[in-house]
Amino acid sequence: MFAPSFSNPASLGQPPLRVEADTARIDRLMPPAADVSMLLVGHAHYDHLLDVPHILQTHSPEARVYGSKTMGHILAAVIPRSRIVDAEAAMARGAEPGQWFHSPQRRIRAMAIESEHAPHLFGIKLLTGRYDQDLTELPRSTFGWREGQTLAWLVDLLDEQGQPVYRIHYQDAASSPPLGLPPQLPDSKRVDVAVLCVGAWNQAAAYPRVLLQRLQPRLAVLGHWEDFFGNDPHQPQGLRLQNIRAMVALTREHLPADGQLKLPVPFAFLPLPPPAR
Repeated sequence: MFAPSFSNPASLGQPPLRVEADTARIDRLMPPAADVSMLLVGHAHYDHLLDVPHILQTHSPEARVYGSKTMGHILAAVIPRSRIVDAEAAMARGAEPGQWFHSPQRRIRAMAIESEHAPHLFGIKLLTGRYDQDLTELPRSTFGWREGQTLAWLVDLLDEQGQPVYRIHYQDAASSPPLGLPPQLPDSKRVDVAVLCVGAWNQAAAYPRVLLQRLQPRLAVLGHWEDFFGNDPHQPQGLRLQNIRAMVALTREHLPADGQLKLPVPFAFLPLPPPAR
């Protein structure tokens, strides 16, 4: 599971100054996830991490959570350290592969990739910074949920021999290359599904063109496009000041000849391409 977000706090439809997880809303909207063993986090802003503590405690009690050092310092306020994995220390950097983390049954593996969070608007990035020690309580202000090191993720589904049969590249923040690009791996396995970030896409250089040229995905899924400031996810509105149509057109332009494009609404179920022969 990638870090889900349901609370969507807001102040009169605008970004909030104080945030708190809406546990009743999470419980109402969260699909069954008791069998999840790995929860992967891209960065520690509140709109990605705020709901994770309750989900770990209530909905995925067997899962370990993987992410940056800052993510770990925040979650340590309420989650046992034994369930928190520092993936930043083992992330891929440039052409150098990182460490694979395996699920308990060793049918899934995930590698963190050094990435970045694009500026929010006009070249300005908000909610920056990191933590260097464990917190004693969860942040209450929006600015307390510091970004930390942003990660992209490469996720493989494995066969019984431990060989990759399906590969997913995931980003929850747009990045300028080479940040976010996966390392070259000896198996030459193609990416089946790429999850891209619409939010602030035009604040990152050459995004998503260079990434798509590297990945050559069979399916590109555009996420993080909907306004999350208090809106109803069942009636989603697009992020303000974002040219979503231009992102769709640019993605379609740079997909391989057999590539598909999907921009799903929240809670949609997408048919994925079958494993390549």
